[in-house]
Amino acid sequence: LNTMANADHLSLLRQGAEIWNQFRKEHPSIYPDLSSANLGGWDLAGLDLSGANLMDVNLSQANLSKALLTGANLAEANLFEANLTHAVFKLANLNEIDGTNIVANYTDFSHATLIKADLSHSTCTNANFSDANLHHSSLQGAHLAHARFQNTKLRDANLDGAILLESNLCGADLTQSSLVKANLAHADFLETILVQTNLHGSSLEQASHLTEGRLSKVKTLLDAKMDPALSASMKEAHSELFKD
Repeated sequence: LNTMANADHLSLLRQGAEIWNQFRKEHPSIYPDLSSANLGGWDLAGLDLSGANLMDVNLSQANLSKALLTGANLAEANLFEANLTHAVFKLANLNEIDGTNIVANYTDFSHATLIKADLSHSTCTNANFSDANLHHSSLQGAHLAHARFQNTKLRDANLDGAILLESNLCGADLTQSSLVKANLAHADFLETILVQTNLHGSSLEQASHLTEGRLSKVKTLLDAKMDPALSASMKEAHSELFKD
């Protein structure tokens, strides 16, 4: 369905955060339609865009820091190099977005859907992805130190070369996901599902709750770095996981 942005909503948006947010307060039942609009490079910091239709919008290099996008629909939007720091995307639809190179430190993506989203080479330190759906997404080369992935769906996700230092992966489903050369040092693996997960060349030093039972289900541990005692017992019990 090809929809076009509502012209009134666009002209209101041009008037800045104060007027826009006042309009949202006075008309809580109106959900703005900005679909397919070209907002590349716009300053939208602190705007209330909750529940808005932002499908297929160009937000490349836009400033969305501290913006509120709870329940917004951003399916297939272009967010290339956008600044999303401290923004809230709770329950938002971010399926198939281009989020390459976004800066999303401390951003709240909890309960959002990001199926097939491309967040490669993004910077999402301290971001919250808890209960979000990231099946088939790409986080290749992303900076995700201290990020929260509690109960996050990450099946078939590409996390090759991602930095997940001290990240919280409790209850996350990483079935068939790829973490080749990913840095998972000090990450928390409590109840993490690692079925057929590719950990080739990954760093797992000082990870917590990383049990033999959990690791025995992975696809490979070839060249993976882990604590010496764990490495020795895994090589003894599951030598097949270390073969080329």
